[in-house]
Amino acid sequence: MFSTRDRWGFDWRELITGVLFVIAGIFMFMHPQVGLVTMALLFAVVAIIRGITVLAAFSKMRQYLPRLSWIYALSGVLDLILGVLFLFNVPAGIVGITILFAVWFLIDAIGNLLTSSHLRRMGTGWFVLSLILDIATILVAILLIMQPVVAAISFATIVAIYLILFGINSIIISIARGR
Repeated sequence: MFSTRDRWGFDWRELITGVLFVIAGIFMFMHPQVGLVTMALLFAVVAIIRGITVLAAFSKMRQYLPRLSWIYALSGVLDLILGVLFLFNVPAGIVGITILFAVWFLIDAIGNLLTSSHLRRMGTGWFVLSLILDIATILVAILLIMQPVVAAISFATIVAIYLILFGINSIIISIARGR
């Protein structure tokens, strides 16, 4: 059924990766608050690294964009401030991440709503269904922005599902490579 030209042999690293991801996903389902704290701290560290990287490259950027380089520097400073804030105020980091998630959801839904007119060519039913779903999505996004706790739980659940699916896929790959 599948081509077996190149045999890898059973891939223990992929299996271990898959099992760890499944365990992490299950843990995230059982303890979403711990997962959110971890994500907030990770985001804080990444933001700090990004801020340092941007500020370190500022003098070089000033050579290429002399009038606009201040925007680049401002971006680095904001990254640093957010990173430090989220590092030392984890609840703010969790709220920040979940609000970003909800805003992204809202922007995506509005974009879909504004571009759904092309579906009329495929039939009025598809267009109307898309409108209904886009409006429902916008309402959910607004509710998530208004209720950051609900957004946090939703975010944790989506990440947990991703971890489990990724882990199962890794386990399947490890087995497939051994055949």
